[in-house]
Amino acid sequence: MKIPGRIRLTVVVAVFVVLAGCSGVPWSPTVTPSPTSGENTSALAPGLTESGVTDAWALTKAHRDHLTNTTYTKRSYRSIRANGTLLQNLSATMKRGHGGQYLYELHIGGTERNPTRAITVFRNDSMLVQRTAYENGTVVHVGAEKAATPGKERYGAVYSKLVASNTTVAETVERNGTRLYRVESVGEPDTSSAYTNASNYEFSALISPEGFVHEYHVSYATSRDGRPVTVTVSLQFTERGQTTVHPPAWASKA
Repeated sequence: MKIPGRIRLTVVVAVFVVLAGCSGVPWSPTVTPSPTSGENTSALAPGLTESGVTDAWALTKAHRDHLTNTTYTKRSYRSIRANGTLLQNLSATMKRGHGGQYLYELHIGGTERNPTRAITVFRNDSMLVQRTAYENGTVVHVGAEKAATPGKERYGAVYSKLVASNTTVAETVERNGTRLYRVESVGEPDTSSAYTNASNYEFSALISPEGFVHEYHVSYATSRDGRPVTVTVSLQFTERGQTTVHPPAWASKA
């Protein structure tokens, strides 16, 4: 089965734009909660006090600083549902190595128009290659001239989440011996935010005292093609400073 190049690239690029900043499946970390006072305004992290997020930009900058000039793995999951039916399911893993190397894996599913497929993109100093595997068994390899590239937003677009609605500190948790603060937003998004047309907005995140956003979860209701849908997004950063990237076995075929 031959997939027309223009159609394939249009679909792939559109998916990468959707996932820019957002790549895995939902996770539920084991945490040990302890109460956090909402009255004390002492600093917990850059831009974060016990009363909530007071400077979203300072917190975002601290988060970005923790991911700059280091390796890391970013996993994200995005689903769109209408009346309980899964329309689209996008799960992705981005492994960023040193010197611009990365391995990006994206799985696309759901009942919408596009066929289920898995896309893998590898890049290093000497190559940029892509492998697309379709549900019917068709596999397509392309080189740098046709390979799509992930969105440029490398840090999870945390700023837009932190300012969408009033974000408060819900509790202090302990994970792997590290203290983290769970922040959350519940309610209608601010009219000037990226989620101005959304309702039933909910956001939660785990943030370190240094300002590193380990993960976040977002859900909201909106409309798509004239019908109401529910969107869920989860993102997690792991293996910071410990991620390694190697060429996949198929890279030489592209």
